[in-house]
Amino acid sequence: MKEFSKVGVIVKFNDASVSNTLHDVITHLQSMELEVLLDHSTRGLVEHDNTVNLESLGTNSDVIVVIGGDGTLLHAARELVDHNIPLVGVNRGRLGFLVDVSPEGELETLKNILKGDYQAEERFLLDVKVLRDGEVQANSLAFNDVVVRVKDVLQIMDYDILINDELVTHQRADGLVVATPSGSTAYSLSNGGPIVGPSIDAVVLQPICPHTLTSRPLMVDAKSSIRVHLWDDEIHSAQVICDGQVYMDAGLGDMISVSAKPERITLLHPENYDYHQILREKLNWA
Repeated sequence: MKEFSKVGVIVKFNDASVSNTLHDVITHLQSMELEVLLDHSTRGLVEHDNTVNLESLGTNSDVIVVIGGDGTLLHAARELVDHNIPLVGVNRGRLGFLVDVSPEGELETLKNILKGDYQAEERFLLDVKVLRDGEVQANSLAFNDVVVRVKDVLQIMDYDILINDELVTHQRADGLVVATPSGSTAYSLSNGGPIVGPSIDAVVLQPICPHTLTSRPLMVDAKSSIRVHLWDDEIHSAQVICDGQVYMDAGLGDMISVSAKPERITLLHPENYDYHQILREKLNWA
């Protein structure tokens, strides 16, 4: 296992509640004689004036510690996936499927990870494009999921789903969730979708409140080319939302292209990490 010498730190933006955890993490890192690089998100939370942007953090760090909830890690993953740098999550959020180091007396676990005692796990992201007449109008990455819906109002929409250029289904529904295994425990799950183990290379297509009783979630190979054609009817505008954080406008008649990004993000977990234990704890299964 690899040990690290330069550690980047990112926190939940504009959240003073993480300052104590940030201070504790920095103290632990310095006690290990590690070089600490702080993202701009840490400004004003500790007495360190020298902060850098995410691009510089990704270029100059060996590993990134993310302090916050799953949302903070989602943002970091989208921004840093091309840097091939592992992420460690310290949970200051609520549910925390992705950030699994607790700050409550468990920062020794973080120290062990940085010493090389960890499980490394690769997760893939989705590359999402809004196409109009074959031209890209907007694009983003998604770690958890892509949601397609009518913009600003709760209204039924019509769309086709095509996989590898073959028509699979036409849907009338409130929208569609396209989820990675990481996102299968997020919005897709609340819509009745399956939980997909993180080592499975699959994508879940989950209609939102479909008007066809036989409509069911569909799981397809992550290598598939997925396209969602928005029918041009009385609805004039739609939204494509990545990870609940990036909003892209689309017009009815547009094509939404979704495919797995070749570059993957690496998450570092404690050495005793057990995905099924995480499910038991977070979902109150036992």
